[in-house]
Amino acid sequence: MLTTLKNHKSIVMLSATLFATTVLLFGAYSSNGINAQSLEKITINFNTLTFGPTTSNPLHQVYSLVDYQLKDLSLLNTGINGEMKVFAPNGTLIKTSSYTNGFTISDESGTVQFRTAIPDQSLTDVQVNVTFTDLNRTEPISNTISSGVALTP
Repeated sequence: MLTTLKNHKSIVMLSATLFATTVLLFGAYSSNGINAQSLEKITINFNTLTFGPTTSNPLHQVYSLVDYQLKDLSLLNTGINGEMKVFAPNGTLIKTSSYTNGFTISDESGTVQFRTAIPDQSLTDVQVNVTFTDLNRTEPISNTISSGVALTP
């Protein structure tokens, strides 16, 4: 009976050790996920977002003004880029637009304009995602903002 009690104690201790190790590892993993978000170098928000006809083009256009706030001042007076992706209501990517040669961040905060023509004139609403990236558009450096917008006549 004494041997059985020792075995039970060993099993309980082993289980407690495994549980504690799992909790510690999960906590470290969760902390890393939180820190990854804090590595964004710029925070962005929509200022204006419209979807509608233009006077100079028969196609509908998505137009957005995006406000930014630098979190990493080393980007001041450097070139970056951004992408505006437009999706149909069913989630299909319709169009991606960016700056051909990027743009320069010359202030700690400001506004950047994106616009693109939409070839499908039957759409009555779209989903728009915007992210600032490095100059080559390979690495995101901001949060991604997303919003739906309906066609305005």
